[in-house]
Amino acid sequence: MQEPISHTVESVPRRRGELAAAIIFLIMMVSYNGVTPVFATRICEYFSLSAEQYGTTIGLGIFGEIAAFLLVGLIITRFGARRISELSFVGIGGCFLCIGLGASLFWLRCGIVFQGFFAGLAKVAIPAFLIALYPAYKRRMISIRYVAISIAGIGIPFWAAQLLKWSADADDRGFENAFFGPFLIVGCIIVAGSVLLSLSRQPPLQSQPETSRRFRLRDLLEFRSLTIVLLVALHTSADSTIFHFLAMFMEHHFDALSFSPAWALAGHNIAYLATRFLLSLLPEGFAQRKILTLAGPIGGCILLLMLWQGHAISIPLLYTLASLFYAAEFPVLISEISSRSMGHFGTVLATGFLAGGAANFVFLKGTGRLVDTTGDYRLALSVAACGFIAFGLVAAASGLGKSSSQTTIDT
Repeated sequence: MQEPISHTVESVPRRRGELAAAIIFLIMMVSYNGVTPVFATRICEYFSLSAEQYGTTIGLGIFGEIAAFLLVGLIITRFGARRISELSFVGIGGCFLCIGLGASLFWLRCGIVFQGFFAGLAKVAIPAFLIALYPAYKRRMISIRYVAISIAGIGIPFWAAQLLKWSADADDRGFENAFFGPFLIVGCIIVAGSVLLSLSRQPPLQSQPETSRRFRLRDLLEFRSLTIVLLVALHTSADSTIFHFLAMFMEHHFDALSFSPAWALAGHNIAYLATRFLLSLLPEGFAQRKILTLAGPIGGCILLLMLWQGHAISIPLLYTLASLFYAAEFPVLISEISSRSMGHFGTVLATGFLAGGAANFVFLKGTGRLVDTTGDYRLALSVAACGFIAFGLVAAASGLGKSSSQTTIDT
């Protein structure tokens, strides 16, 4: 009678690992929308969009995210992080299918809006679920998630650049096949994988996130919580704006490019992979305050150097170097959110993403308007680069990270 029980106990870590691996695979697949920045100039030409209209289109996902972030705390408490993670994967896969089948600006915009909703759920549910699987390795699990995103982000720009090259001399039909067709294939893979994930057995979790503690508004209005929300907004908006406009900056600012913009975008993800893989190996709380206060300003200054003094051949290198620094700040910030209690982890994180999404929309649209008004991408993108510098200054002034290593985790 003891042998089956022993077998069951031994299989729990294996099932937990298999479940985490499946989640990581799906995370990589839903990163396929990273092809969009490489296609940015061609998208604007094909749909006759201005830079501001492009920024507005890319930023439409915030409207879906607003709804998701307002609901995610309640529905995770009601249905659990796993079910909401599965729902978010199915939803994103369905959005990819709509984009691929519709093959028009209308369906692209609709797909971005609804993808924003499901991505908003995923941004909170997936980290919460991974942490519930391995609560003793919070920062490590968060970093591994971003490592997976970075691995996908390395290959996707080169794939997009090759698709762009194949369709360069083709007619509009060729562009439609190159841009919209793969969304259809990837969407099918995501939906099928999500269904299989939902059918798998869930192992006993080492520690369940708190659900009995009711969130109080005054918790969110604490100085520490408000500071974290501001920092999430600064990081996400600055990072997204630079990433989505960098290819257009390179193609418009230089007469000839030694390297395709795909190299810069892939370098960005290589930097994220290297930095966050290193974070996943470091002890919890290691150099927490130094990372929060120094990584962003160093990266932001390198970006300013890239924009104003960089040559065509140096852009990928400088962008990669800058990313090596500011890639570290966000996983550490998420670890800081949960360094006292997981009780309102989801609500503070969701509020941060909500503020970040709103700031992201303003940055994307505002950057496009500055480009249309001044014709100078350097000036427009400098505003976003300063967001990283502001991140470090705010973290330093607020004292964030000082006592995280001395805090007892309440799970």
